Amino acid sequence: MMPSSPYLIRNLQLALELLFLVREKPCSFERLQEALKLSRPKLQKLLNFLTEHEWLVYDADENLYRLGLKSFELGSAYLRHLDVTKAARPVLDRLARALGENVYLTTRVAYEVLYIAKSEVERKVRILSRYGRVLPLYASASGKIYLSHFDPRELEDYLKTVKWVRHTRNTKTLNELLNELKKIKKDGYAVNLEEYEEEVVSSAAPVYDSTGAVRYTVTLVAPSYRVKPAELQGRVKELLKEAARELSAKLGGL
Repeated sequence: MMPSSPYLIRNLQLALELLFLVREKPCSFERLQEALKLSRPKLQKLLNFLTEHEWLVYDADENLYRLGLKSFELGSAYLRHLDVTKAARPVLDRLARALGENVYLTTRVAYEVLYIAKSEVERKVRILSRYGRVLPLYASASGKIYLSHFDPRELEDYLKTVKWVRHTRNTKTLNELLNELKKIKKDGYAVNLEEYEEEVVSSAAPVYDSTGAVRYTVTLVAPSYRVKPAELQGRVKELLKEAARELSAKLGGL
């Protein structure tokens, strides 16, 4: 193997720095020159190489450089190779430690929520694990996140299909749920106050993929005596949303 040239390594480093700058937002030549501290000829040579090989494209109308097809292909390959439960594990572990309660990653399967990854804590009083379980969309915090992102046709089809069961005295009526969904989408989180199981509360935040769709949620599940509504709508909400944003970024989310 030939020894690496310091000149080659430096140029590769500059190319990667440039791509990461453009990843944040499209950049003008002047913005890139200011950030990279390069001479005009050197920067132009680097930009020419990256555009010729489709890592970048140049928008002449707006005088901006944007990510090109090769960058998209590389990002798509990363997402194909990513094991979402493996990516979620450190995020869930950190969140469970911070909250001292069980947290989960969920996905949607048809019209139900499936709990696909977990980080559970040791407490004197524990609730039944939700790992591997399925719950109805209308009676779970995660499910309400998914429903809040349904378009009108999807929601109409769902309501025609679902069998509405009153699991507890707190299970929402249809009108109550519909009124809640708009607020959930706006606020970016949902709570469930003993709507599926007595004495069990939950809260969830959406995890977005690269298309802007909600593919997963990060969810806390806890006994109602230990986590009060004010906590769900305060500190818990903020930590859940932070964890969901981190995981969305790992998945190329918007």
